Amino acid sequence: MDNQSDVRDLDQGLFHLPSLKVRNTIGYCIAAALFIAGFVMYSNGLSIPDIPQISEADRLDELGEIESYNFQALQDGYVQSQYQQNTAAFVLIPLELEDGVIATEGCYESGDEDGNIDLNYGVSLDSDSTLTFSDHKGDRITTSFDQSRVLKPEGEFFQADCFNAWERDIEGNGPDSDDNRFLIAYLLVQNEPIEYYQLLSITEVNSFEDYGSPPEVTQREDAGRWALLIVGIGGLFFMYSTPPSLLSDLRKIRKKNRTAASGVQSAIGVLGSEGRRFQHCGPNGEVIGPAKHPLRQVSEDWLFGCPPLPTSYSNVYGQDGDGALIPEHPQRIGTPRPAMVTPYSLGAIIFAASFIWLSSDLRARDGNEIHTLIGWLMTAVVTIVNVLWFFNAYRQANLSRTINDLPTSPIRSVAVGQAEVVGQVRPSNSGTPSFRVGGRDMEGTVVWSWSRYRYVCHETDEGTECSWELEETQNGGVPFIVHDGTGGMIIDPSLWQTEKKISNLGGIIEQWEKGNQRWTVSAIGVGDPIYILGDCVPRSREHLDAWGGDETEASALITMVPSSETGEGSVFSIGTEMDVLARRRSTFEILIVPLIVFVFGIFMFLDYTP
Repeated sequence: MDNQSDVRDLDQGLFHLPSLKVRNTIGYCIAAALFIAGFVMYSNGLSIPDIPQISEADRLDELGEIESYNFQALQDGYVQSQYQQNTAAFVLIPLELEDGVIATEGCYESGDEDGNIDLNYGVSLDSDSTLTFSDHKGDRITTSFDQSRVLKPEGEFFQADCFNAWERDIEGNGPDSDDNRFLIAYLLVQNEPIEYYQLLSITEVNSFEDYGSPPEVTQREDAGRWALLIVGIGGLFFMYSTPPSLLSDLRKIRKKNRTAASGVQSAIGVLGSEGRRFQHCGPNGEVIGPAKHPLRQVSEDWLFGCPPLPTSYSNVYGQDGDGALIPEHPQRIGTPRPAMVTPYSLGAIIFAASFIWLSSDLRARDGNEIHTLIGWLMTAVVTIVNVLWFFNAYRQANLSRTINDLPTSPIRSVAVGQAEVVGQVRPSNSGTPSFRVGGRDMEGTVVWSWSRYRYVCHETDEGTECSWELEETQNGGVPFIVHDGTGGMIIDPSLWQTEKKISNLGGIIEQWEKGNQRWTVSAIGVGDPIYILGDCVPRSREHLDAWGGDETEASALITMVPSSETGEGSVFSIGTEMDVLARRRSTFEILIVPLIVFVFGIFMFLDYTP
């Protein structure tokens, strides 16, 4: 295999469409369904009349003559035949309900699971009734809510006390009745002919002299808001269903490796049909033989084949043969560059823009108090998410820049200070101690984490629910050697575990069940590739005495620890530099996209009117 050629092919340029796994494809399908649903909802909303805000209506004390009305061209959504001249006035007028049923109100019983009964007031508007209203001068109009049922009626009434269950119609009782209701009515008045009045929304008041404001009619806007919400969720699915561009290409290489391994017997350093076996060693590097459990699978193995392991570990710090770097070292194969832009960017912008626009719109035009509350809550949440996203993106961009720009040092000549090394895991004088988990002996590993689960069932209101519940997790490790062909360096995982800097031991390498118990193991073993970014420091006298060293080898006198000055610049991960970079996106997607979203989010706090 031409390694150089394979890696050069991974420089992806401006744009790349990653190949998708099944779960990515499912995510894209969900996103597409949500986009279509949002578009359909938005399109349907365009057929709903665009009602002006209450603040834009003319407030009149009486019905008056036609000259009292400010007729203007109707906005979008009015397609009914009755709007002959396509002009109308929108007015607020105090009126008395003289005839017709406008709503039904009542106190209704409701029960909870414990059998407790509550009484709650409720009202439902009647969209079918023809209504007669009069103003304070006795002038009358006949009107109704939208008979085409395109617009839903909106209204508020005084809430009655609930001492017992009851129901009644809210209706007019004829001219001059003391039982008639007074309302502030939001009306559409059509010019030519003037006789067409449409009731949009109402609120109850005590008399003609009382002031009130009916609810906003936001049905058209609400359709658009639901569309924004659905599209925003679709953008989130689209965003996180797009894998990093390099990761999908590395999967293609590993797919070839899996095909080549079929029919090959698994062995130490050899990827076979079962996986690659670890080398199990005793104290002082004594080679015991191949480990039966666990086995390294191709998904986290070397891309271009495991470098040969030595037959003896008498000098773990010295060079291999002529001191050539291992084939997968970045100095030999280069550093691939992910595509600057992938569909991830589009999904991120759709997601962020939809929710920013939605939160602004909710606050700009309040349908009711719930709209206002949701608008401000969403604004707060979106702002917090944007700020956290941006600052996390800034840290991640710094780390990516460090990984890309910091030259990978040959271990033989690595200098004290911030450094990155790539090499093969080999045993130190501590060997590879075995540990028993769930009846199996794990061998050949130097860093590990295992968990035990129990299958537990619980009785719920919906029936019996069963799931695997975590009972125990244990971590462990011993000092080991990272070797890149030029020399070896000891790494003490306890220094990284203490700082909680071990970022990636890989996925589950072994999993099995026995009865109602399940065990999972993640581990790094002898022969594995490893990438370490941190500070190169001299080893202490105590560390040399405890784990040994070689005064004739410079690399035996140093080690790698988490970075003390650049907290984000510490990585301890299975795989080579390509694997680490493959899990990361371009600087544009890591930093610039969140920056665009952050700047766009500022518009939420501007005075916006739809």
